[in-house]
This record gives sequence, structure tokens and C-alpha cells, in this order.
Amino acid sequence: MSKKKYITDELIEERLNKQGLSSHDGYGAEDEDGDYKRLCEHYEFELTDQWNQYVDYWLYTETTADGYEVWIATDNGNGDVNVNEDVHYYDNDLSEVLCEWIRYGSCKIYVDDMETYYVTEALETMWENMIDSIKDEIIIELEDEGYEYEDKQTVA
Repeated sequence: MSKKKYITDELIEERLNKQGLSSHDGYGAEDEDGDYKRLCEHYEFELTDQWNQYVDYWLYTETTADGYEVWIATDNGNGDVNVNEDVHYYDNDLSEVLCEWIRYGSCKIYVDDMETYYVTEALETMWENMIDSIKDEIIIELEDEGYEYEDKQTVA
């Protein structure tokens, strides 16, 4: 009878560590530039604060005629803004917009303020998603190697 090999959190963490990652560290915990580069490679995206026509998405602020600040999040670079879809009166959902664009991958995104909280929040969220995705890949690899989850049910 062969000894069973079980998938454990420690084993998953060990495999993450071999890839230079940890599920315990958030985005930018030790090396923000390195984490940003890793995210860009994983999702195949790039953020830029250089306005040009060679980006796929634009996220920037404008001021209305009566002096209010609004945020424009669009995939239309020719200047045609759809007020119903592209204009945001509040910036609290812009991290979700950025996350959606990043998930699509293979894109370049213009952001007029790279230091704003919604950019940081989006990168942190996508970091967590990337770690979860890599963990899922590790679990599949472990199962392919004959590992299995321990049945925690006890028979009375």
C-alpha cells in the first residue's frame, strides 16, 4: 500500500515561494516595481501616463463647464465620449474599471494620475487575483503529481 500525498496550505506556499511569491505578502510589500512588472507580465498590460493614440483605454479627469471634476474611462481615443457610459461623477468605482481592463490583457492603459488610490487599489486587487490563479495552477500540478486533499470527515 502506497503512502498518500496530501495537498496542504504549507505545500502550496512552498511552491509559491519557489516562484518568488507569497500568499502572505500583498502587492508592493517588498518590491513594488518588481510586483508591478510581474503583474504586467501575467496579465499582459501596461499603464502609462503619456497621452497618445497608441493606447487601448484612457482614464483621466475633466472639468465640467460649471467647475465640477468628472472622470472619463473610455476605450474610444478619438475624443468621442459617451456620457452615459464613459463619464463617472465619482471616482470610487474606477478601480473596478481598471481591473476589468487589466483582466482583458494585451492592452496599454493611459492613466493621468498613476499615484491615485484607485490605481493602487486596482493593482492590489489584481495582485490577489494573480496569486489565487497561480495557487489554482499549483493545485492542478500537485494533483497531476498524485497529491490529493485529505478527507477531513470523520466517521462516527
